[in-house]
Amino acid sequence: MREQPSWDPAAYARFAEQRTRPFRDLVDQVGAQEPALVVDLGCGNGPATLVLAARWPGARVVGVDSSESMLEAAREADPDGRVEWVQADLRDWDPASLGEAPDVVVTSSAL
Repeated sequence: MREQPSWDPAAYARFAEQRTRPFRDLVDQVGAQEPALVVDLGCGNGPATLVLAARWPGARVVGVDSSESMLEAAREADPDGRVEWVQADLRDWDPASLGEAPDVVVTSSAL
């Protein structure tokens, strides 16, 4: 069994702006106009994933992360339930579980 790292959402959130600003700049360069499915691998506590949901409001947006505590914080930051938050280790997660091929896949630092 693989040991999962321990993530503290509050500590991670202290640098949210420093992480989200370059992410937003990069996402602005993505040419997809109306993707149906957008996936964020290693979504953490969710701010960057919510940027994706705002950029493509008609898309199904899925955030995948291995940390239960980070996903709990992400769900709290997403009161409208705009994003599907999935707990999974990316080494084992199967994108086929989405039921369709993603149009956009992003990751900030998970890979």
